Amino acid sequence: MLIRDVRSQDDITKLMQLIGVTDEGISYMRGKGVLRILQIDDLDTRGANIFKQESLAIGADLALPRSAAGFQTEKVDAILMANDKQIGKLISKLKAQPFGLKDAAARLSKLIINYDKEDFKLVSPHGRELVLEQAVVMGVLNVTPDSFSDGGRFCSADKAVSCAKEMFSDGAAIIDVGGESTGPGSKDVSLDEELARVIPVITAVRKELPDVFISIDTCKFAVAQKAIEAGADMINDVTAGRNDMQILDMNVPIVLMYSKDDTPRTTKENVQYDDVMRTIVTFLEGRIAVAKSKQIIVDPGMGAFVSGDPKYSFEILKKLAELKSLGLPILVGASRKSFLGGEVSDRLESSTSAAVLAVNNGAKIIRAHNVAATFKALNIFN
Repeated sequence: MLIRDVRSQDDITKLMQLIGVTDEGISYMRGKGVLRILQIDDLDTRGANIFKQESLAIGADLALPRSAAGFQTEKVDAILMANDKQIGKLISKLKAQPFGLKDAAARLSKLIINYDKEDFKLVSPHGRELVLEQAVVMGVLNVTPDSFSDGGRFCSADKAVSCAKEMFSDGAAIIDVGGESTGPGSKDVSLDEELARVIPVITAVRKELPDVFISIDTCKFAVAQKAIEAGADMINDVTAGRNDMQILDMNVPIVLMYSKDDTPRTTKENVQYDDVMRTIVTFLEGRIAVAKSKQIIVDPGMGAFVSGDPKYSFEILKKLAELKSLGLPILVGASRKSFLGGEVSDRLESSTSAAVLAVNNGAKIIRAHNVAATFKALNIFN
């Protein structure tokens, strides 16, 4: 006997096929094979009690706070424990119930669809396409003198293009060009200076590598706009539009990242969280709601962007799959971050391990400094 590792309906289908279950039997039972734990926020307390009874009636359960039983609050959060077959029955039942349960059924249905989505495609304003069926590597190309990891190495356009070509050869699907450092202690960069750093590089990289996706790592609308005109395909904004709201009006692929700080430059403050994943998801939901783009990539932030306390970055890696609830491709940039420990130059193995863990838990884009090692590790995983 053994306990099988089943994480999806596909997994349970394959197991049943191996022991000879009929197609009819598989179709009937596959929805029972995976237990899901879903958090449902802001339920009307009256509706929550009905939801509880409907769940129990089909063999599932809904965890509610003590206050729900006595109707002490108008709204409550709930934790549903059910398999896919039970969730399908619940959605049908809740549609006919009062107190906001019809809306809860719609939210529940959308949540399942979002979480199960695996294939994504980014389309550049220039017509280039990037299919994200499997995880891809985004190579980091900092043209800054003060980057924490490689400051000053690629400040000239010639050096930057040479590095970009090497990254592309090593397997990078995206080259992320940045002209302003955002780590603790970094300095402000004027608009003119940032443009002078990144536009010649993007222009030259586009000429040498016509097929690679180019990302502009900026939080300034004017830089993003000029970069797209110069040939960039997407935007990577660590402030998720908080630094410059105009950037959210651009209808191009864009990375929106969680950060504890309102400004581009982060700090080492040891912020503490009761529920770090819920905080991140709630923040990103708010930014997604005000963004014009229909091609959003979400980034949970890592390291100092989340907290000076490293435990939260490890918790994000462990629970990253919860971000799939948004139904959008996930980017993770753990490469060489301080939470990995040791000196910056001695973080290759830990960075690669973090990348593989992130992909295992749902990441579709890995932002990395060492493209070759990361690409090889992801190839083994894939």
